[in-house]
Amino acid sequence: MKIGLILEGTYPYVTGGVSSWVHTLITHLPEFDFEIYYLKPDNKDRNVKYEVPSNVLEIHELNIFGDFQPKSSRKVDFEPLEKIISAIVSGRTIESIIPFAIEFIEKNAGKSIRKMLKTKRFWNIMVKIYENFFFERGFTEYYWMIMNLFLPVINALQFVPEKCDLYHVPSTGYASLVGINGKVMHDSPLLITEHGIYHKEREREILLSSWVPDSYKPMWVQFFRIISMIAYELSDFLTTLSRKNQAYQLKLGADPEKMMVIPNAIDVDSYSFPKEPHEGFIVGFVGRISRIKDLKTAIRAISLAKEMIGPKKKLKFLVIGPVDEEDYFVEIKRLVNVLWLEDTVEFLGPQNVKEYYPKMDLLLLSSVSEGQPLVILEAMAAGLPIVATGVGSCREMVYDKDGQCGIIVPPKDHFSMAKAIVKICEDDDLRRTFSRNSRRVVQKYRLDRMIESYRKIYLSLIEKRVPSIS
Repeated sequence: MKIGLILEGTYPYVTGGVSSWVHTLITHLPEFDFEIYYLKPDNKDRNVKYEVPSNVLEIHELNIFGDFQPKSSRKVDFEPLEKIISAIVSGRTIESIIPFAIEFIEKNAGKSIRKMLKTKRFWNIMVKIYENFFFERGFTEYYWMIMNLFLPVINALQFVPEKCDLYHVPSTGYASLVGINGKVMHDSPLLITEHGIYHKEREREILLSSWVPDSYKPMWVQFFRIISMIAYELSDFLTTLSRKNQAYQLKLGADPEKMMVIPNAIDVDSYSFPKEPHEGFIVGFVGRISRIKDLKTAIRAISLAKEMIGPKKKLKFLVIGPVDEEDYFVEIKRLVNVLWLEDTVEFLGPQNVKEYYPKMDLLLLSSVSEGQPLVILEAMAAGLPIVATGVGSCREMVYDKDGQCGIIVPPKDHFSMAKAIVKICEDDDLRRTFSRNSRRVVQKYRLDRMIESYRKIYLSLIEKRVPSIS
């Protein structure tokens, strides 16, 4: 049985949470063959970052911003698109647009949609949108803003994956459109797994962006919501990592009868090491050096915590992980110098984290957005207390009903983060309690449970049965 995994900017060329999850899934389901469809933003050559398992038959690539030409030359059916525009202009709700959007996809999957852009009919649609919503902006700016919005969607809808027994997409967004094409063209079931909630992540990026003028930001935000709603509607089953994520999905119309929470998981036993004795108090950060991980707030917190602890205990901050954004790394190193933390902060780059967890006293996660971070599970298995921001499912994991494993703080709040670090550093009993709870709670996130859940879902969907959600 062959599974088509459709991935947007992750495995096997990028390391990190989703990529690690994909690699683990493929490796532990050897009875299935996998074909990978990798959606990328350009034509640059990339180095494979994993030893790709033997049950991966092929890796296909699609530049969603490129000049992709589909095999089909069939004409596009404009009628559903005109229904969408009519509904938007008349002020109808997003929910009323979804059936027309689904109709457009089902009628035009794999067709040469890009040719549509050169027709008078499409031009009239463009002008109609402009006159109703963006007439105060320059038309040239408007035209290219629309093209930038549409191009990756058009390429995704033009691309039809090879026939697979099941398509599995670990996100909504552009990747889900390719998965929908596979479902429509080959009558194969579609499984969607959301780690982070895609439309919420895009919304944050858009609202903070400087290149999208404010007048266009609501349109972009709504566009990604619509794609998520389409994906929820057309998927045969929908999984996510936490109840918090599931609440977002339900809010956009996902069917509770075809949903399941399957937490991330790790090989718990392989991280259960005895602690290595050391001097001082060692805080660890494990993750990519990128803005979404907000290492600046972590470093400011370390600076304040160092001042609060004083000379009675030496504080050390180990940063483990690759540099994803070079310019951000330059800013980080400058901040370390400004705060006189050269003797406190150590950048170790990518490392075998299993060698470092036994040396740590606490794991710090400062992200502004997460799904369900694997690093928290790894640290819990190693018996570490956690200080994390209340994003994604961090709160669910750390404040488990069977025991608190650390302290949750607001994102971007270095003062609260510093106080939490100091509290755990100075209270030996609390630290030991969090450590015991971490080792106990992490048993709920054992790898064999997650793998068996996906094995059952794959088999049920391939056999055209709805998986049990009991």
